Amino acid sequence: MMQQCYLLAVILPVVLFSPSLIAQTAPKEKPSNPKEKTSGFDRHDLSGKWNRVSPFQTYSNVPGGANELQAYLLGQAPAPQKLDVETAEAPFTAEGKAKFDKNIPSYGRRITAPMLGNDPQAMCDPWGVPRMLNGQVAGPHATIEIVQLPDRMFTFSQWHHDYRMVWTDGRQLPKLEDVEPRWNGYSVGTWDSDAFVVNSVGFDDRTWLDHNGYPHTDQMRLEERYRRLDAETLELVMTITDPQYYSKPFRSDTKIWKLDREGREAWDEQIFCAPSEEFKFNKLIRDGGVGK
Repeated sequence: MMQQCYLLAVILPVVLFSPSLIAQTAPKEKPSNPKEKTSGFDRHDLSGKWNRVSPFQTYSNVPGGANELQAYLLGQAPAPQKLDVETAEAPFTAEGKAKFDKNIPSYGRRITAPMLGNDPQAMCDPWGVPRMLNGQVAGPHATIEIVQLPDRMFTFSQWHHDYRMVWTDGRQLPKLEDVEPRWNGYSVGTWDSDAFVVNSVGFDDRTWLDHNGYPHTDQMRLEERYRRLDAETLELVMTITDPQYYSKPFRSDTKIWKLDREGREAWDEQIFCAPSEEFKFNKLIRDGGVGK
């Protein structure tokens, strides 16, 4: 009996902790996706600070932003480098064109002194969506920051210190008659393969689509499709459906952002639209010297 116990004491640890036996009984790891392993990034991760590099600072591929093309449009600079896309005007209905003509912007091709126009920016009104996604001031402020949580996504705009929220918890988009108009609308997002699709309704019709003064009604529906093309590049294409003002779905140009790894911790805390400052700036500079 003593001899049997001795043999068990010697053999049992060898059997229990044998590398070959452990290898056979250990749970197998889930094989990794070769594409994910080689790409080095998650296409469903849109978080980060993104700087816009596409040329248009407007909703569609029509020049008219605040800075990039404005000097040329005002005759103050030579023509910019030829763009690699064709431009096209919005597909207005007669009512949409009439409303567009009544919008007198402080930027772009129809730039007018704020005191003579009705641009919401002149009053420091919120830009709303989609203007906050395409109208950021050029240069260091042509940026958005995306933060993803399990049940929602936030998009922060450095200009105006504005943010919008997209629900990602599986809820359905409400009916138009069930939501009060909001500056940024009401948004839900879902994944369609590698595209993050955001659908929104319930917009306040006081906002514009962009610096050119494109209008919309409170019946507008907006679809945004985000795709992370590679570790450094984010793409956005938007489509508006608003049959009262546009004769067909109005598609934006393709917006491109690059990931700002070096500046991800930097944030300009002073880029607010403070009415007292905006009114003084307009009175001293823009109302008297616009276009000069």
